[in-house]
Parts: sequence; structure tokens; C-alpha cells
Amino acid sequence: MQGLRQVVRARGRRVRPLHVQAFPEGKAIRHLRLPRVRRARGARATGDDVEAANVRRLTDRDIDAAIALTDLEHWGYTRADFRRLLALSPDGCFAAESNGRVVGVLTTTTYDAVAWLGAVIVTPELRGKGIGKAMMDAALEHLRGKGVRSVRLNAYLNAIPFYERLGFRREYEVIRWHGPPGTRGRLGTVRPVRLDDLEALARWDQAYFGANRRALLDRLVDEVPATFLIAERRGAIQGVIVGNPSGEACEIGPWVVAPGRETVARDLFHTVVLAAGVSEVAFSGPSANDALLEFVRGLRFAEVFRALRMVWGTDEFAGDPRGIWGVGGLEKG
Repeated sequence: MQGLRQVVRARGRRVRPLHVQAFPEGKAIRHLRLPRVRRARGARATGDDVEAANVRRLTDRDIDAAIALTDLEHWGYTRADFRRLLALSPDGCFAAESNGRVVGVLTTTTYDAVAWLGAVIVTPELRGKGIGKAMMDAALEHLRGKGVRSVRLNAYLNAIPFYERLGFRREYEVIRWHGPPGTRGRLGTVRPVRLDDLEALARWDQAYFGANRRALLDRLVDEVPATFLIAERRGAIQGVIVGNPSGEACEIGPWVVAPGRETVARDLFHTVVLAAGVSEVAFSGPSANDALLEFVRGLRFAEVFRALRMVWGTDEFAGDPRGIWGVGGLEKG
């Protein structure tokens, strides 16, 4: 199964995503018998026929192999992205291994009793052989064991039937945009987040995201302190935005704003662009946020693709998409 595109290449530049094991390396969580891979007539053999694959924990040693897989789809993952995913979910990321080679990857990120699933990919020659389902089964079994009641993901539109067969249900579309942000001055009501903001910010964010993601916020304030910004009015939080710049481009998200505060959303956006010093931005947001759609139309951003947000398990922790202007990452909500 394919995962989710995390980047666009804007004018030749990469826009990066914002983004230890409980089991010993190599210990199989699930052993999957696979049919032999049949080669077309005249095709050259690239190795032995695949007979079996083990699904096990993804480790730091697998990161290069994971990047090689995701690069096949031009998702733009970096070592820092996979390290972040492993740090947020030390025992919840998975690799499928066959004949000593990593042939599939899947990650999960858990917030309280809800988890996000992403970066799902299988090497092209083994797609349709059951490896994607085996990784999904292992991930869902792991999440159930942790007390997770809801699992969400953002699916490519052509992958929806696969997830529906596993019991995922449709919620709403998430749209990917990119473009030049324009230029405006810094706004006085927006400032960098401080460490003593994080407890209150995590509680405020939970109303819109649907769960407490304090662990992610802690990591972001350490990674990108100059572009993790907050807007307040009389001591009350109005919005927050995170930018992850790379060269002349910046990935935006999380970007969360109290409904009805469109001016705050614009102020945050233009301030983070100025702080990042970039000429291109990219972000993904919910189709269910009408104010966001109007903002994007005004800037004439290009739509890159659409994914479908889906849920498995209970309908809890849905949050409020009217407050979400940019997701923290398609793979982690």
C-alpha cells in the first residue's frame, strides 16, 4: 500500500514535512506466508523468489531503508522525520522484512486513546501480496493493547477501498496546497511559544485536535523555537502555528486557530513566513474548514492533491475541524 505524499517540489526545491524498541531487533511480531512472486516472461530475476515476510518493530537501523522506500513515491522523508516518529512512538512503528531486506514500513503516533497511522508503503514488486495488511494487522493489534479506541489516517483516494476492507470509515477530505505566501509585516500580537506556555497550549489545542498532543508540542518547541508561534488576546490563547523551514521553502503545521478568528489565522501565517524567511510554503488542511478554504482561494495557492481522513474503532476524539488550519503531518494528525 502506498502511504501519503508529504512534500511538493516547488520550483526545484523540497518542502519537507514537519514531523528504543520494546522488542529486540529482528523479533517477529507476525509471520506472514506469501505466494511466490511470478515474473513476467522475459523479465530478469532480481533475487530469490519471496516466500515469507516478518513484521517487526522499526528501529533506528532501518531508517535508511525506510527512506529508500518512501523516496520511491517522492514523499521527501528525512532521517529527522523518522527519528521524530520513532521518538513519539518508540514501540509503534513497524517494518516488514523479507530475505533480510526491509520491504515495507508503517508508523503510528498515539495521543491518549487515539492514534494516527501513516507512512504506509510496500516495495512495488510485492504490493498486493498481503504485506500491507499484515503490517496493518500488527499495528492495530499493538494499538488495541495500548488501550487505543480510535485510529485515524489520511488515505490516498485510490487506497480507500483497502482501508474500508479493514473497517475504516470515511470522515472528510484533507487538501494539500503550496505556493508563494506573499509578504506582510510582523504582527505584534504574535510571539514565539515559551516553555511555560505548553501546558495551557496542549489543553487548548485538545479542543480542536481531539486529543492531548503535549509530547509533540514539546518536541517542536525544541526543534523549531523561532517558528513555533502563539497568538493571545488578554492572556487567552487565540491560535498557534508551527513552521519547519528548509532552504527557501517551509512546511506549515500544526496551525490551529479558534473558530471565528480569521484575522488571527492570517496574522499567524504571515508572521511565521517572515520568521522563516522563505518564498514558498506548503500545508495540508481539512475541507471541513470553510474559513481556511476562503483564505487559500485569496492567496491563489495551488491544490496538490486530496486525501481522505478515515477512522477505525470509536468516533471519539474527532476534534473540531473548524479550528484546524494546518495538520501537524498527514502521518501523525
